[in-house]
Amino acid sequence: MSARARAVTLRGRRRAEALMQDQCLIRRVTGQTTDRETAKVVPIYADVYTGKCKLQSYEGYEQEKNTAETALTVQRMSVHLPVGAYRINVGDVVEITASRMDPLLVGRKFRITQEAPFKTFATAYRVFVDYIAD
Repeated sequence: MSARARAVTLRGRRRAEALMQDQCLIRRVTGQTTDRETAKVVPIYADVYTGKCKLQSYEGYEQEKNTAETALTVQRMSVHLPVGAYRINVGDVVEITASRMDPLLVGRKFRITQEAPFKTFATAYRVFVDYIAD
């Protein structure tokens, strides 16, 4: 790799991280247990990443849901993380823990729906997520 390509990539990473104004906690299901009071099976989580991130959305699109036979508007969303932040797994849960720009993001949870695309000159890990409604 040329020194110039490396320098440009590292500068791009610094700029991408400067836009990561949110903090998040990413958790992974590592097992399950049964709640003694409700007898419901509940997941056991392990924290795999705590740090900066950016939540990004794209235009909404309609999607038919066969169960209710109605059209819902679904928002395409992604979470951006620093390169090397952690090994992303599909199914991991991202919770926004702080946001400098939008306090209404705090406490929102999203499930990762794809692995980070691997590439040599990545400036950030960008993964698609689905909103988890409470």
